[in-house]
Order: sequence, then C-alpha cells, then structure tokens
Amino acid sequence: MAFDANDLSPHEHFVVERTIAGETADFTPMAGPGGVKPIIRAGFLRKLMLGVDPTWTIRTPGVRLKGARVEGVLDLTDCSGVGAVGLPALALVECEIPEIIDLSHSRLARFSLNASRLSRLVAVETEIDGELDLCGVAPLGAPGQETLTAKLRGIRIDGDLLARDAKFARATESSDDAIMLQGADIAGNVLLDGSFESFGCIWLQQARIQGGLACEGAQLLNRSEAADTSALAADGAEIGIVLLRNGFKAEGEVRFVGARIVQGFDFADASLRNEFGVALNLANAVTGGEISLASAKISGQVLLSNTDAGRNLDLRAADINHRLTPRGDTFGRAIDAASMKVGGAALLQGANIKGEIFLADARIDGYLAFGGGRFINGSGWAIRAPNVRVGGNLTLKIDENGFAPHGQKTVVEGGLKLDRARIDGALSWLNLELRGPGPDNMKGAYFSFADAQISGPIQARTLVTQQDARIDASGAVCSALDDEVKTGWGAETAALTLDGFGYQRIDSASESWRARLAWLKRSRRDGDRFSPQPFTHAANVYARAGRREDARRILLAQHDLRTVSASAGPITWALSSLFGLIAGYGLSPIRVVRALVLFLALGVGGVLAMNAQGALVTPQGRACNGAIEPTLYAIDVALPVIDLGQEGRCLPGRTARAELPQGMAVSQTNDWRVFEGVALWRWAHALYAMLGAILTALAVVTFSGIMKPKDD
Repeated sequence: MAFDANDLSPHEHFVVERTIAGETADFTPMAGPGGVKPIIRAGFLRKLMLGVDPTWTIRTPGVRLKGARVEGVLDLTDCSGVGAVGLPALALVECEIPEIIDLSHSRLARFSLNASRLSRLVAVETEIDGELDLCGVAPLGAPGQETLTAKLRGIRIDGDLLARDAKFARATESSDDAIMLQGADIAGNVLLDGSFESFGCIWLQQARIQGGLACEGAQLLNRSEAADTSALAADGAEIGIVLLRNGFKAEGEVRFVGARIVQGFDFADASLRNEFGVALNLANAVTGGEISLASAKISGQVLLSNTDAGRNLDLRAADINHRLTPRGDTFGRAIDAASMKVGGAALLQGANIKGEIFLADARIDGYLAFGGGRFINGSGWAIRAPNVRVGGNLTLKIDENGFAPHGQKTVVEGGLKLDRARIDGALSWLNLELRGPGPDNMKGAYFSFADAQISGPIQARTLVTQQDARIDASGAVCSALDDEVKTGWGAETAALTLDGFGYQRIDSASESWRARLAWLKRSRRDGDRFSPQPFTHAANVYARAGRREDARRILLAQHDLRTVSASAGPITWALSSLFGLIAGYGLSPIRVVRALVLFLALGVGGVLAMNAQGALVTPQGRACNGAIEPTLYAIDVALPVIDLGQEGRCLPGRTARAELPQGMAVSQTNDWRVFEGVALWRWAHALYAMLGAILTALAVVTFSGIMKPKDD
C-alpha cells in the first residue's frame, strides 16, 4: 500500500496521537470480524520513526503499536536518527507484518516484535541500545508454507535478545536460515527458551554474548538424512554461560567448535539427535566452568577433542549411542575426548554409552569414575584411554550409597584399555563385569592397563569375566596390591599378562601365598613365553614384608615352572629337576639336609657291602675290616673339602678270598673284562665322590642364601 503523507488514515492518526501522549496505540478493541486487524502503512511508520514531521513528537517510550497489521516493507536501513541518539524505540506487539522488516545498519533505542506474526526480519549490523524482544513471534505465510527468519549478522544489542516461546521456520527457497547471529555482540543474555522452536539452523559463529545463552525447553530442528546439517552453530563464539538443558531438544548437530565459554556448558536432561553423525561438537572449546551432560539423551557422536573444561566433565546417567547402521548392531566412537583437559573430575557414573569412549592423552586433574555405568561396544573398544593422566583415583565401582540407575554393577562389553595411563591415586574396581567379544576378534573381553603408572594401590574386588577373557598388566607399576586375589581378577581360566608388573607391597587382609601362586600361574595362559619376573617380584615383596617362607615357596614354584617351560633339552631338564629335587633350587636347606643324610646312608651301606664282599682292601692287599669307620669313610669320600684320614687307609680292590664277579672278557689277547666286580666298585667309588662334590656345592649354595630373595 503506497504511503501518502497528506492522507493519514484514522488508524494512523490514532497512532500519532497515542505516540505524542507517550502511550501505546492499542488496536486490539478495534479488530474486525474474524479478528481482522486494522491496517497501518509501513511508510507511515518510517516517517514517524524518522521524525520527518516536527509536529509528531515521540516521547521517551517510543512508537508502540499493538494488534495492528503493518502493510508494506518497513525499511529503516541506514537510519540512525539525529546526532548520536539514534532512532526511538519501536514496539510492534501482537501485530501482523506480511512483508520484510529491514533495520540493517540502523540504530534504535529498543525494538520489540513481541507476539507478532511476520515472515522476515533483517537487522544486519544494526545497533540496539536496549533489548531486542522477539518473544512469542510466529511465522506468517500461506497455510503449510509459513516462514520466519531473522538475519541479524553483526548486530549489536546493549541489552538482552529475548525470544522466549518464539517460532522460527526457514523458507526452502531462501538462503536465509532460522536465526543468523554471526558476529553478533550482545551485552546481555540470549533467551531462546520456553516453547521456542526453530525449523532451521541458529547461527552464532564468532558471536559475543556477555550474558548467557539459554535454550531450556527449546526445540531446534534441522536434521538431514546425511547427518550433515546443524541445529545450532556457535563456532568461535564467546559466551558467559550456555544453558541447553531441562527438556532442550536438538535434531541436527549442535556445534561450539573453538568457542570460549566463561562459566560452563549445561546440557543436563537435554535430548540431542543426529544419528550416524556428530550430535554435539565441543572440539577445541574452552570453558572456565563445568561441562554437564548429566541425564542427557544423545543419539550421535559427542566430540570433546582438545576441549578445555575448567571444572568437571559430568556425564552421570547420560544415555549416548553412536549407531553406524539403521539396525543399531554396530557402533562407532560415541565420545571422542582425545587430548581433553578437565580441571576437575570426569564423572561417568550410571552412564549408558553404546560405542567407544576415546580418552587418549586426556588430562583430568580430579578423579575419573565409571561406577554403575554400562559401556557397550562388542568386538571393539568400549573404553580406550591410552596415555590418560588422572590426578585422583580411576574407579570402576559404585561408591557406598552411590548413584546406580542400571543396578549394582559396572558393565563393560568389549575392550577396556588404560595403557600407559598415569594415575596419581588408586585404580579400583568392584562388581565389575567384563563381557566379550573383545577387540581384534577376541572371544572374551580384554582389560589392559599395560605400562600404567599408578601412584596409589590397585584395589581389585569382584571382577566377573568369561573364561577366555584376558587382563594385561604388563609393565604396570603401583604402590600396592589391595585385592581379593580369588574374585578380583575374573574367571580362574582367564589369562593374565603380568610380565613386568610391579608393586611395593600387598595390603590384602586375607592374603594367602597359595592363592597368590595360583594367580601368578595364570600368567602362563596368555600364550606368551614363560616369564619368571612375576614370581620373583612377588617373592621379593613377601620377603620385604618378613614372609620369607612364603617367598621361598613362590620361588620354588617359579623354578619348577621354568624347568618345564624353559629347558633346552632333556639333559637340561633332568639337571634342573635334580637341582630342584635335591636343594629346592638353592632355596630349601631342609631338602639339602635330607639329601645329605640319604646320600651318606647310601655311602655307609656301600662301604659295608664292599667290605663284606672283600672289595675294600688296605694298601697291603688285606681286608679292610676294622681299619676304618664306615660312616667317617663315607663322609671322607663324599666331602672333598674335609680329610678325615679314612680314604687313605682303604680303597676298592680284591682280597685273596674275595668272591667277586669275574665279568666278561672283551678280548682274547688281553685280560680286559666288563662288569668285573672290583671295577664296578671302583666306578661306584668315583661316582660317589663326584656326586658328593656336587652335593657339597649345592649345600654351600643353599646354606649361603645367595638364591633367596633379598629384603631390599
């Protein structure tokens, strides 16, 4: 409708009168049949706002209309009023505005479209000295084709941007999105809460919001089949606090890549959906406060790589799944928090995560807790945290009276990897269930903390695994073992890799060397070469604790196992077995004493038998008879370091009356015979002397204690 300044309608005269009086021009009582609103021309409002007619005085509240229909394009582009004051406030409340409102590059005291219906608002690089009120706005257009977009790039608002209960919808034929606030500078808050809805993306890249961004209860809908669209994009934004909680719903990616948030992110009880894609992207974001996803329901991936949270990361009772197929039988990386920094604790108690949790190189100043959660990624890694740094405890247990929405146990299906982790507190698990299949085609679950450095103890209680599970503790170091050795390490048939595993002491209240030995023997089930280190280390720990007998038993078992598995051949095996039988590998003085007694008894019997057969003679060839003491003679032959004067008196030979076997002749030309009686006794004498020397050496080794664990 063309504007003629000399031909104002009665309704426009009414607006002038109310404005001069500083009151609202309320047309609500003047609505026609069917709620038809009185018409006000956009050109008239432009002239009124610009103060073209000096008789149209605008008082401080500004121009305020309610319940009217504004026809025509309301064009206030590049309008800044007189001097540095700017245009007066403009409020179009509960109005219908079919055509565009363009405030680009203008300056207003305040602007309100509260509860109005319109199709397009453009305010590029506009300056508003007060608040921008878009509460309750709704789209306008043909039935089924209603649209409302707000193009607000570079806008500067000295107050709040209010859009509570508003409805925005992107037009399919337009390049504009629902709300475009790229580069906006807002001194107050941005409130997109209540029953706020947007069909299309809300853009906040590089925006600066000194207050908070609140979307509590809002719905942002912009999902695509390819999962490549965003519901909210705030990359590089600077915001005081982000509150997308308490019923907030987004379909499409929610992005805060590289954002700077002063107080924190709060997504508690939110619902985010972007199946097969990224649902929440906080990569490289920095916040001085907490990141809370407590009780959130997220379908899609959560990206937290290189994110810096000044306080806690709260995922308690969160439900996150990252499906890769419509059937939901294959999952991808649900949470990618590689190299994330957390100034407080990382809380995953009671979480239900389907897909991998990736915490490689993450730095957590507080504790890391998984108790009561369900972490599902069969045939893959459920939790993978190589090189993670934890300033407190790392726990997979429910604390007393702790939060347990899924029952009184923690479930990990797939693999759990903590390789090269550095934990300044304890590593603890209680009522933990590991399920297979594991990664790399493993039938059972795989739990690895290889090469981890744990400043506190390992507290192992009630671990349930399948028979073909595997636990890898190789190279790990902790201050103490505080474990239930029978129940804290899974099924008895599950393999343990303990090579290089170190601990300073054992704090278990019911520690038993037999149970510990069975635990150590499980290290042979991993399919690797036998390693004596786990046994030696356990024996040293026992020895330092004053349990030397238990240490000796562990070492005896270690030597027995090494004899079986590490022998180079039958001779080596036989010699090693003999060493174990006689001297307990230098660890059993009782065995040596017993062997010496038996050996000397055998020698005494041999001396008596030789003398009885006339095979023990003096140098003069006579029967030895009483020339020697049989026991002393046996000792003199067996112990080369002691000369008792017995062996020089009698040696194996033949007396005149001796009845000894003549043996068998081996040649007719000489008198060589085999199995001849005197020769057999001479061989027996020599062999007894050699065995005595060996037994003496074994006794020296055993009684010297050089093979025993040291109390270092």
